[in-house]
Amino acid sequence: MAQLSNKNAPSASDVYQPAGRLIPVLSANPVGDQIIDTAIALGRKAASYGETVLILDCTGGNAMSRAGVVFNKTLADVLSGEAQLRDALYITANEHYNVACLGNIALDEALGSLAALSLDFDWVFVVAKPGCTNAHIRLAAAGDNCLIGYDTKSDAFMRAYWMIEAVRRRAPEFDPHILSCGNRLESVETALMLSETVRDHLGAPPPYAGHIADAHLDVRLLGQLREAIAEKAA
Repeated sequence: MAQLSNKNAPSASDVYQPAGRLIPVLSANPVGDQIIDTAIALGRKAASYGETVLILDCTGGNAMSRAGVVFNKTLADVLSGEAQLRDALYITANEHYNVACLGNIALDEALGSLAALSLDFDWVFVVAKPGCTNAHIRLAAAGDNCLIGYDTKSDAFMRAYWMIEAVRRRAPEFDPHILSCGNRLESVETALMLSETVRDHLGAPPPYAGHIADAHLDVRLLGQLREAIAEKAA
């Protein structure tokens, strides 16, 4: 199986040293396209600052569609030796902003290659399908930080709790940023219930980053992610 190398990609530089931040973007519940659109907005904002960005679609092409990109080569083609990486990276309106689709390969089979690829960009947002499989857990544990979206409907926030619990079994210091999706009126209450449940059973609760529809979420969340990653590395 071929390895992912970004040395020939148009966003890479032989001089500039990318920050290499790997950010899984996960959904504890099916929350529609909201979490995908948030990842796209974060990437667009980071690229506007001159940072190199890759949005990696592990949803079967939905994120590519939301980004307005028509594609025919995927990272699965690269890993099988059927394409070059530059053919699977699609540049958007900003030259720093790339999107790619994982393609016909299981997420858990590609995790090592994705981690290596993240070193060639300042930000790699890996947008996964909703769920909490072993691949989701391994991806979340490998990230420099993580975004977890949950539905505010009823007790659906408990799915986020179970995801946090599962990842902390593998990575005890796992501290993702939590985003509420769905009915905004229930966002604060469910965020508090999630925090209290985590505190009661798992220890320190992860930070609540706000509701998915909050104004200027992209600016605020990028700052929070930078700060959390820098603090972790210190």
